[in-house]
Amino acid sequence: MVCKFRGDILQKNHKIVHMEIPVKNMTIAKEFFEKVFGWKVTITGETYAFFKDTEEGVGGGFELSEREMKGEFMLYISTESIEDTLVSIEKSGGKTLEGKSKISDEHGFCATFEDPFGNILRLWSEK
Repeated sequence: MVCKFRGDILQKNHKIVHMEIPVKNMTIAKEFFEKVFGWKVTITGETYAFFKDTEEGVGGGFELSEREMKGEFMLYISTESIEDTLVSIEKSGGKTLEGKSKISDEHGFCATFEDPFGNILRLWSEK
């Protein structure tokens, strides 16, 4: 799993700040979501595109994927401390899948965890 993230989100502790939707074709995804929902989609390369739904809404990205993915997407939850939140997750019945890793200088850090029900989610922090 590779963490990606928009850099224009202000961090708010434990809020959903980003989501990723796997797609098999960027052009079709861009055309569909722009036409149907009016989202602004910016393709940033061959395998990723950012979207913004509304001025106040949560944005995210489309990630190119060839595998079967019905009903699957990734939520990012902001936190002031990835390390402390992972400890809390482990103590509460969750599991760390990937520890804290740097996305980039401008996009901060992330970690991947599994909740007690098997859902996979990501934490995000500026530092």
